[in-house]
Amino acid sequence: MKRERGNLIYIKDSDHADAESYIRSILDRNEILKWAYILHDKDIYNEHDMNSKRFGAQYCWADGFEGMEEYSSREEYIEDQMKKPPFIGDKMTDMWVVLVITNKSCNKETVAGWFDRHFCEISRAIDRSEIIDQIKRLTYEDKGSRLIERHLYPDDEVKANFDFRSYVNDQTKVNRRLKRLKDIFIPRHILE
Repeated sequence: MKRERGNLIYIKDSDHADAESYIRSILDRNEILKWAYILHDKDIYNEHDMNSKRFGAQYCWADGFEGMEEYSSREEYIEDQMKKPPFIGDKMTDMWVVLVITNKSCNKETVAGWFDRHFCEISRAIDRSEIIDQIKRLTYEDKGSRLIERHLYPDDEVKANFDFRSYVNDQTKVNRRLKRLKDIFIPRHILE
């Protein structure tokens, strides 16, 4: 089996006139072993997002961004920022989430170039368990998305050239087996 690398890319629907056609035009490259993508178009802002917005406003105040001089205090600035949209319940901007799995010789900069992105905008996975986390992010079944209560997308909305569900489930079975082996070979008092 070839060593695989996962690359997760986010593309706003507004970035291209026909974002899906743009994505599909990139996926025919020889370096891409597997691919999957989905449109996240059902997400709404929630309490987590408002907390992030509040933290962002605090960060801006601390760094003294332009325009801060019109506010008499940090609290006044944050209160003003929280009065501006988005609000809880507002729809988020549609976002395409694209996963391309390449062989290990394909670097992050190359993948970024395909999607006309800076390499810092590519989330890279270097082992199978990290790739599985990226696959789970397509449907928002990953732990982080579940904690912040993102919309759970059904498998049939994911377009892929491989059986991504089997990819995830096969690894889950392996992890259970490894856990059982660990329980057998490593005495419990050592683990504690």
